[in-house]
Amino acid sequence: MRIGAGVALLAVVVACTSGGGSGPASGGVSAAQACADNAHQRCTQLQNCSATDTELRYGSESACETRETNDCVASLAEPLNGNTPEAVEACANAYAGWACPDYLNNTNIPPACKQQLGPIINGGSCAIDGQCQSGFCGIAPGSACGTCAPAPKVGASCALLTSCSPGLACTTDTLKCVAFGVRGSPCGKGAVCGVELSCVGADVATGVQGTCEQAGEQTGNACDPTLKTGAGCDRNAGLACNVGVEAEPADGGQSVEGGEEAGTEGGAEGGGEEAGVPGRTCQAVVVATAGQPCGNDVGGQPAYCQAEGTCTGASGTTPGTCTAAAADGAACNLAGGPGCVVPARCVGNGGTAGTCQYSGAQSCH
Repeated sequence: MRIGAGVALLAVVVACTSGGGSGPASGGVSAAQACADNAHQRCTQLQNCSATDTELRYGSESACETRETNDCVASLAEPLNGNTPEAVEACANAYAGWACPDYLNNTNIPPACKQQLGPIINGGSCAIDGQCQSGFCGIAPGSACGTCAPAPKVGASCALLTSCSPGLACTTDTLKCVAFGVRGSPCGKGAVCGVELSCVGADVATGVQGTCEQAGEQTGNACDPTLKTGAGCDRNAGLACNVGVEAEPADGGQSVEGGEEAGTEGGAEGGGEEAGVPGRTCQAVVVATAGQPCGNDVGGQPAYCQAEGTCTGASGTTPGTCTAAAADGAACNLAGGPGCVVPARCVGNGGTAGTCQYSGAQSCH
């Protein structure tokens, strides 16, 4: 299972929730140029930190840049924003110095990328975080508009939110906002590990907590796809534990989609045999395109779907088939799929059905 949408990865707030119109700012940079510069640096950093996550989320670095530029421009067109193209440009220049683990967990955000604040008080209608005095617009899944509110803290419910605060993840089992565990932290039900870590020894059925341990970082490292007695492999490093059997769905176990915006290793990639069995080693992750087989055991290796695609029909050791995410403007469904390619969301009237739209596509004022 995955932690729900809007989890850490790269909710880099300045990039996507800025405002100030589409013409040149007082400093001379236009919104279009600032958004393009920001998207380039943002996606370059993601590619450098996790080429696998780039492919799983967007399909390619170029697609990442196009989509993040479009989302930024749409957000900049929103009224009552507290941001400027200069701030977006300043954030672009800060990505290169953002350490990869922090970037993927969306923690220790550079000052230049901190959320800028708008004029709308708590309780007012909003479409993006940058319109709110609190810096947080609480939007329910499937809805275009939300309400300005205090940013959720650790332990807050995220059952009716598309995201938690930057640096927090929304767990799919307890639907609570939680901080990412570091090495040695407890993990399992209601608790997740940060990037580069695996949750070892947890039992969701009984509620027994495991421990966040270093995931395999190199091809050939021994791994345990069950995560019962040993760590798995770091998917952000392009690795997966091979020969999966009877496991969680192929998008990982209790793992994170990112921080901004992060494909965090944190759940059973496979199952069956114990660590140390010959063949249980970290190997290059398989990313499948639409129409290709996917699941926990595709030729002895987990296979994940590209660009937010859905693995349809996979069960245990039986592979499924990747179904592409819906195109922008096309029909989507939060319950049965297809989903949308980030940063687009499935927006309707608050239900499960809608169309894939960027933030601010429907003005809330």
